[in-house]
Amino acid sequence: MNLKLHLTHDTQLHAHGFLAGSDLFAEVGWKRPLPESRLDEGTLWGTPEAMRRLADLAVQAAIQAEEEACWQARRATTSGGRVA
Repeated sequence: MNLKLHLTHDTQLHAHGFLAGSDLFAEVGWKRPLPESRLDEGTLWGTPEAMRRLADLAVQAAIQAEEEACWQARRATTSGGRVA
């Protein structure tokens, strides 16, 4: 599987769960209109356990990105450099 997903603050997200046969699935969908692009919406679905693992990793990545941005900003202010 190869998945590229670019989320921004204005991406519209929605989620729901459903049954397919006797199996339970969780689904996350998004819509972000991009002018002149086919990449404006999609869905990602899996078992509840897999989606929870994905959510945990997404939270971890967000925290690491925020920490990196803070570190870069602090480094720039203490060394007279610029924030990347």
